[in-house]
Amino acid sequence: MPPIGELTILIPIDVSNPDPPGLEVIDALRPFEVILLGYFPVPDQAEPALIKHEYEDEASARLARIAEGRDGVTEVLVFTHDREATIDRIADQYDCDAVLTAGDTDHIEKVLVPIRGDANVERIVSVVAGLLGRSDATATFFHSALEDAEPSQGEFLLRGAVERLTEYGIDGSRVDWKLSEEGDPSQNIVAMGTAYDIVVLGETEPSLRERIIGVFLSTLIDEIEIPALIVRDVE
Repeated sequence: MPPIGELTILIPIDVSNPDPPGLEVIDALRPFEVILLGYFPVPDQAEPALIKHEYEDEASARLARIAEGRDGVTEVLVFTHDREATIDRIADQYDCDAVLTAGDTDHIEKVLVPIRGDANVERIVSVVAGLLGRSDATATFFHSALEDAEPSQGEFLLRGAVERLTEYGIDGSRVDWKLSEEGDPSQNIVAMGTAYDIVVLGETEPSLRERIIGVFLSTLIDEIEIPALIVRDVE
């Protein structure tokens, strides 16, 4: 568990794109250590070393332009056949707490935190504590009771997460919770996300490869417009 305010966040970006995004979100995450992973997809039939020889200079230049003028950013360039495996490996190598994917924003004032169950909740709460501990942001924990036998279980889960966050020293007035008893959980999160700057999600499996392949999170990340911070389950 990272101490409050101390987070390492991995941001993967496809540097084969001649016009990569500016990623202003890095500025919003400035208090934290950011690992900027520039990955260059290599076709299955191609040799990574040959592709690297041909494109390394321009890929490095694209990565450098994003990191330019931003302190606390570590640049990593990889030519790879397997994006997911590369993300997983680099996240392990740099002991990252979370991986940022999808969307962009230049500020983090409102944080949405869907809780699907009690797995990985402690790490999710610790990452949210880090975000709130270095800012004036507020957070809303959300749960769909459709995933539980009884709605009361969801309320118990949400209240417990809020209480745990306040134990990190976060003022309770900056945290609330919402429980849904109808609708599709994924679509509920997408709809709610329009009112927030970032969504914090937990891995559903013990690796980023399963997280990316997993139906629930893959669908959600594809549809949601705000950045998604995926908290790694590394215990």
